[in-house]
Amino acid sequence: MLPEQFDEHHHIRYTRHHYVSCKLSLFFEGQIMKATLLFSLFTVALVSLTSGCASTSSTAADPLKGVDNAHADLSRYRVASVIAFTIAPTNKIDASVGAEFAENIARRLKIDFGPIFEEVRSDQSSGREDELLVTGVIKSYQPGSKFGRLMLMGVGAASFKADLQLKNAADGKILFSAPIDKLWAWGGALGMSKGISDMTDESAAAAANTIARLRGWAPPPRSPPPR
Repeated sequence: MLPEQFDEHHHIRYTRHHYVSCKLSLFFEGQIMKATLLFSLFTVALVSLTSGCASTSSTAADPLKGVDNAHADLSRYRVASVIAFTIAPTNKIDASVGAEFAENIARRLKIDFGPIFEEVRSDQSSGREDELLVTGVIKSYQPGSKFGRLMLMGVGAASFKADLQLKNAADGKILFSAPIDKLWAWGGALGMSKGISDMTDESAAAAANTIARLRGWAPPPRSPPPR
């Protein structure tokens, strides 16, 4: 038979082989999609467990864990002055980051907890004996890349690190200090779901919650789950 001639039996065998190959390919693609979906659901559940109650709501946030004087009594302070956080010398971070973070905390102290202070000031201090100085240090501010996290877990990770410091405004004595450490490195759609602004909001909420609790504020009781 000449090469130009049509081989019907060969064509039938090729067609069947091609059909089987396509079916197998679709089957494996389906299995991969199922595995990807299950992994995504597992990742969401794991994040929920490992991230605790991280919240941008001041009253719902978990308080920070103090390094020293974890149970400092702030009941005598009637005024709170929230000063721009300084930038650690080893980091090239714009000073506006520290100022915006302080303003975020001040706004929450003014609005979210009722009148726990007679006055909340932003970026100024009079040095009074009944004045609490709220400040700290920004150690890391890495926005990362949402697109990078979409592509691969760990690529384009975002991080925010700081130290919260509460001081007696009259003499500068540190009354309470606590570290803030946020990292977001999940991949896929979950990695894109949060950015550096969410991390600073969560951190400001936790800082404000901590100050309010030390001032004597208590979170409202949680409603019992429905039966």
